[in-house]
Amino acid sequence: MPAAANRRRNRPLLPRLIMAVAAVGLFVLGYQWGNQIQFGKDRAPAIDGVMIRPAVPLPDFVLTTTSGESFGRPDLADRWTLMAFTSLGGAGGHRSVARLIEVYNRLADAPDLQRRLSLTLISPDSAPALARDFERLSPAITILGGDAQEIRRLAQALGTDTPASTPQDLPPLFLITGANARLVALFPPAQSPARIAADVAALAAWPDLSADADNR
Repeated sequence: MPAAANRRRNRPLLPRLIMAVAAVGLFVLGYQWGNQIQFGKDRAPAIDGVMIRPAVPLPDFVLTTTSGESFGRPDLADRWTLMAFTSLGGAGGHRSVARLIEVYNRLADAPDLQRRLSLTLISPDSAPALARDFERLSPAITILGGDAQEIRRLAQALGTDTPASTPQDLPPLFLITGANARLVALFPPAQSPARIAADVAALAAWPDLSADADNR
C-alpha cells in the first residue's frame, strides 16, 4: 500500500471529528443569520389590514371634545389610537362604536397595549348628549366634533372622506401612533374586530413601531 494512503488512514480520528463539527456549526450559524435577516425582527409583520410605509405624520388640526376642550395632533402623540370618521346619528355610527369597543376588548390579554390604546371617533354631527352616552360605554373612547371643513381636511389627509357614503356604512379604522402621531395602518370596513386586534398586537410587538411609540 502506498505510503500516502497509510498516512491518510493513520491520521488521528479526533481532529477530523473536530473539523467536521466546526463545519456543521458554521453552516448552521450562517443559515440562522440568513433567516434572521430575511424573517427576523426587523421585518415588518404581515397583517390583514394595510400597512402605511413610510408612516404619514398627521397634519395639525383643532377639534373639540364633548366637554368643550380643544383637541389636536399633540393629544395623539405617544399613544396608540384607533380613529374612525362617521356620523353619530346613523346606524354606521352606532356600529362603529361597537366595533371599536370590540377591538379594544379583544386586547384584554395584552393589558399594557390595551392601557395605551385610545378609541377616537370623529363626527360632524352636533349631538353632544349622544356623544357623551357613547363615551360612557368605554373609558377608552373619545368622541370629537368641530368645524365640518376641519374634519373633512383631516379625513382627506388620511385618504378618506367623511361621513361614510351612507349612514349605514362602516368607515375604515386608522391606526395612529408614535411621538409624531403618524398614520401607520388602516383597516377596511370588511375586516373583523378580531383580526384588527390581532394586527394591532402584531404591530405593537414590532420593534420599529414600539420603540417609536415609547419615545417619550
